[in-house]
Amino acid sequence: MARRIERLANEGWLRWVVLAGLVALAMVAAYVCRVDRETAFLAGTGALPETDIRVAMITHGGIGDPFWDEVAAGAFAAQREFGVELFYDGDGNVSEQVRLVDNAIALGYDVLIVSMADPDALEDSIRSAVAAGLVVMTINSGEERGREFGAVTHFGQPDGVAGLGAGERLVSEGVTRLLCLVHEAGNVGLESRCSNAGLALEAVGGSMERLFVTGTADRVSTTGEIAAVLQADESIDGVLALNSSIAELALDAIASSGSLARLATFDVSPAILQRIEAGEVLFAVDQQAYLQGFLPIAFAYMQSLEADPATRGVLVGMERWAASGRLVTGPGFVDSANARRYPQLGGDQ
Repeated sequence: MARRIERLANEGWLRWVVLAGLVALAMVAAYVCRVDRETAFLAGTGALPETDIRVAMITHGGIGDPFWDEVAAGAFAAQREFGVELFYDGDGNVSEQVRLVDNAIALGYDVLIVSMADPDALEDSIRSAVAAGLVVMTINSGEERGREFGAVTHFGQPDGVAGLGAGERLVSEGVTRLLCLVHEAGNVGLESRCSNAGLALEAVGGSMERLFVTGTADRVSTTGEIAAVLQADESIDGVLALNSSIAELALDAIASSGSLARLATFDVSPAILQRIEAGEVLFAVDQQAYLQGFLPIAFAYMQSLEADPATRGVLVGMERWAASGRLVTGPGFVDSANARRYPQLGGDQ
């Protein structure tokens, strides 16, 4: 299908029609499948209408994190495709994230795309952005509070739904005593994942315990923290990591502690996909990081266009979709049956 779209798009004027249709479809879908980066949305050739909007995307994830690097890749692909001016930055320190948002307001950006792991800390800045006339969209976390602050829409997975789904899958694998690893204190999305995974276990008489870990800033300490709990409590038969980097450390901790606990995780990376295929990780919950970077910029670009015969239908459809307040990019579950489909493993696309 992707190759057919690429062939049609190369036939001159059809390129705009096909691209508009693809974006419109993505905007109204209840679930968005992973895109093939070499063909989806069609590499830019300057045929699209120009725009002068300036977009700032500011996240709570730093450079080097596999998930946030994927978000950034999607954002910059959209920047190239649609020709918008893009400022991208991220920081796990919420005070620094607030400073970046305030700077974007002061510099007169038109659109602010922000992840809100700590909505309370960001509230004043987000409300200021809305008051200053910026179109604000949230990604990844903070959906409900973002809408309260004035964000027009959200791109991401409902973390409570994802957590419940992960818990139900762990129950189906026989897990009765779960250790949930929280690597960012105060992150509302991570808390929701753990809480709802715990609900799934409690429904069948199991239990869940949270462990707050140092995180990837100190990998040795984090591995030791996990291993110590597993050594002290042999009844723990399941571990749930909340991102792929922590999952890799959890694997080391399980091995060094001699625990028989089985691991599942949120988010994918090449290393985690390999471990899933090898049977060392039960599954990963995929929330489509790449699309969380790409789609809000596509949305901002489309909103910036003037309605004409070629765009009116797309814009009307987007307005109707935006009224729902969200575009759900997950959860999707990756296990040994479908891991080979992911391009990071170099298998079937």
